[in-house]
Amino acid sequence: MRILILILCMVFTAACNKKHENNTPLPKDVVAVIDGQKIDKKEFDTRYEWYIQRFKYRVPKEQFLKNLVDLELSAKEAEKRGLQKDDKFQYDYKILLSQHLLEKEVYEQFKNINLSDEELKKTFEASPEIKARHILFKVDEKTKPEDIEKIKVKATKILDRAKKGEDFKKLAQKYSEGPSAKNGGDLDFFTRQTMVPEFSDAAFSLKKVGEIYPELVKTKYGFHIIKLTGIKDFETADKRRLKQQAQSQKQKEIYDTFFDKLRKNVHVQVNEAAVKE
Repeated sequence: MRILILILCMVFTAACNKKHENNTPLPKDVVAVIDGQKIDKKEFDTRYEWYIQRFKYRVPKEQFLKNLVDLELSAKEAEKRGLQKDDKFQYDYKILLSQHLLEKEVYEQFKNINLSDEELKKTFEASPEIKARHILFKVDEKTKPEDIEKIKVKATKILDRAKKGEDFKKLAQKYSEGPSAKNGGDLDFFTRQTMVPEFSDAAFSLKKVGEIYPELVKTKYGFHIIKLTGIKDFETADKRRLKQQAQSQKQKEIYDTFFDKLRKNVHVQVNEAAVKE
């Protein structure tokens, strides 16, 4: 996805013709300076919104800017290597040069990625999967404080019943307000990244199948009671998914290494406050 976004950047690269002295504070209307060339905030915001509408994908602004900077870096490097420039199509030219350079220096390395079982196992260990059931008591920003307290008291009573050994599936079917209630709160297998942080932190702290998290877990959805029902091991893991994850990580490492080398020879200054506005 990162490389795809970089390739698409030709459509919305901001004008970078004005010069800026190195290391002086950037004005509010400038989001970045690359070797003295400015990227104006107004143009940046316009292109960013166009990108979202065109591709239906909300990449973070910080990542969007990084992709623009990467585009400039690779275009500059291609120019240094003597590739002919067509002034008539400045940004088309940049993307073509960037693509050509990436194909020579980066994409070719992708073809030579070989993954051993040991590497797949490391990928699996870095992103383990567990299975759980949960009981959700809904709370949101509109819930009154006094109602939140009542919901918490009710949830605590159900938690106590679950900890004493009452059938968790039946409790979930009866009391849970989440979409998984009809399945007894079953969430199937998931990775840490699948759930909101508070939920994942609690669920992945459980070590034994059948163990129930000792406290209510508060998330933006409400109060959760969580029970661990399965731990996936390497032998039963989805090897195809693991291979895709491992390949993506290898590709990212190759890509990052390439642009890290380019950055060492080019001064890049970013106005983070302007980007986030």
